Amino acid sequence: MRRDHRAYTMTFWAVFIGFVMMPALAMAIELGRYFYAISEVAKAADAAAVAAAAEINQRTFRDSGALVPNDKTWANAQNYISQNTAGLSAKGVQAYVAGIEVTGGENMVRVRVSADLSIMFPSVVPRVVVTETGIAKLKVLSH
Repeated sequence: MRRDHRAYTMTFWAVFIGFVMMPALAMAIELGRYFYAISEVAKAADAAAVAAAAEINQRTFRDSGALVPNDKTWANAQNYISQNTAGLSAKGVQAYVAGIEVTGGENMVRVRVSADLSIMFPSVVPRVVVTETGIAKLKVLSH
């Protein structure tokens, strides 16, 4: 009789570990990866906003007072994104500039950065795309 009791206990723990503990551990690891990736994309978005703010078209601002991004604005923002997401790039994730918005009245530059994180997760997880926005306030010279 005692031997049967041990067998039930071993079976219970095997099932518990296999069907409860392992999925919980896997979920904790995956959530950790997800939040790490989000923080990396957010950090890159902030850096890209500062980089984009440094490359606003100064000639247009002097002539009309308008804050307009130029081709260097996009390139500089993407360069800073690449530099700040090296950890994600090593995992096969590429972050990119999804949009730059310049608000003249508020002197703000907003840079949207997106990254497809699907490669970091098992194929059963649907497509995971993260978009974060970095904001930089310009200290604009008077017009």
